[in-house]
Amino acid sequence: MKKVLCVLGLIMTLSLPAAALNDEVTEVCSVVYSPKTKTWAIGRIAPDKIAFKKKTSPGTGSYSEYYSSTDGTLAFTLSSNYEFIRGQKLIAVNNNALKFSEVIYKDGKFQEKELKKRDIQKLFPYTKIIKISSFKNQKITIKPDKFPQQYLLWNNTDKYFHKYSFKKIDTDMPYIKGSFRVSRKGEIIFSHFGEDKYIIIVK
Repeated sequence: MKKVLCVLGLIMTLSLPAAALNDEVTEVCSVVYSPKTKTWAIGRIAPDKIAFKKKTSPGTGSYSEYYSSTDGTLAFTLSSNYEFIRGQKLIAVNNNALKFSEVIYKDGKFQEKELKKRDIQKLFPYTKIIKISSFKNQKITIKPDKFPQQYLLWNNTDKYFHKYSFKKIDTDMPYIKGSFRVSRKGEIIFSHFGEDKYIIIVK
């Protein structure tokens, strides 16, 4: 049954828009790591690979935990709460910080390597990235070349965005909190329950 769910999940993934195309890591399928090639994959368990099962911690500030598929012990914990595989790399999305990392094996343990803007842009080539540091007095004006256009807020500051959200917004990437799609001129608000507003003016 689990194999069927994994296959269905991959079929659904292939039907997503280009901006959302990725192998999502869920609690249904195993994620495997190859020490030899230092690559990741979904559900392709083999003797030369290490398999893990994901679990999400309880609570509003949830994070991802990865357990060994062999003995069920906790192998590593991430700061993220959503992960996907792109180009055989495991990408971790910290939605509370609006940051991205690559999960690598270094010094005998799995750890997160924070991605720079150019690395994130390669992951989402058709998405325009807005740096949090670009906001002035928490406002910014953008002029899309076309409508609709997908955007992504990327936090290059020490600011934390737990429980922030957009007000009535569409997106091609619903599991990535900083993503939004612009379809017309107007204002887009990203805030903490209506407070501490970040205002995006679309012209």
